[in-house]
Amino acid sequence: MKHHTLGPPIESFGPHVRISLALTGIGGLFSWLAFSAAEEEPTRVVWTIFYCLAIGFGLAIVRHLVFRLCVHEAGISCRGILGHGEIRWQDLDRIYVGVYSIHFHHVSLGEFCRLRLITKQGTKYSFGERVHDAESLAGLIHGYTVREMARQASSKFEHGVELDFGRIRLHRIKGVTYRKWFAWHEIRWEDLTEYGFSDTHVNLHGAKNLLRVNIAAEKVANTHVLEELFDRVRTKTLRAGA
Repeated sequence: MKHHTLGPPIESFGPHVRISLALTGIGGLFSWLAFSAAEEEPTRVVWTIFYCLAIGFGLAIVRHLVFRLCVHEAGISCRGILGHGEIRWQDLDRIYVGVYSIHFHHVSLGEFCRLRLITKQGTKYSFGERVHDAESLAGLIHGYTVREMARQASSKFEHGVELDFGRIRLHRIKGVTYRKWFAWHEIRWEDLTEYGFSDTHVNLHGAKNLLRVNIAAEKVANTHVLEELFDRVRTKTLRAGA
């Protein structure tokens, strides 16, 4: 992250409470087991294992608790155990967001949100599980970036450039291409009958497809821009097809 002046923070996001509790519980359990083993067999190796586990989990917990991310008018900033950094909106290239559930023996442990950012310089950041209310954070990022990203994508689309959204690609003539089961499949614009977006999946349905295609949202980049393009094609404000 580069250091700039982004102005005063509009909203801030602290560490995820459930992740904090999970780290504390797991760290405490393994440290306690290692300590018990060291008391029963007080050798240098066993005590070294205990100290390494305790210090390692302690650093992981501190790293998680001190993390904070702020949204500004011009970008986002984050502060962690290793320092402070910032990303301007115009430096963002790809935004991946996806909600998933964790179950243990058929018991739901709750829903979590993955949020990954990739800059135009190729630098990758992962914030999702570390930030409380990551879905609201993703919504703010989408709101600040959709206009400019959609404008650039529309211009490229009209000039015949294939737009890459990860597992989904768009082309003005060819239509929609998506990856499913290790292969790429194509839906012509005239065959696209339905599309939908949710926190967990992107749905596509073509006239020649028996079943609706479900693609994990976290595998699709810039879903807010992709949905905008689909809407413009549907309303014919963006010309597509031969």
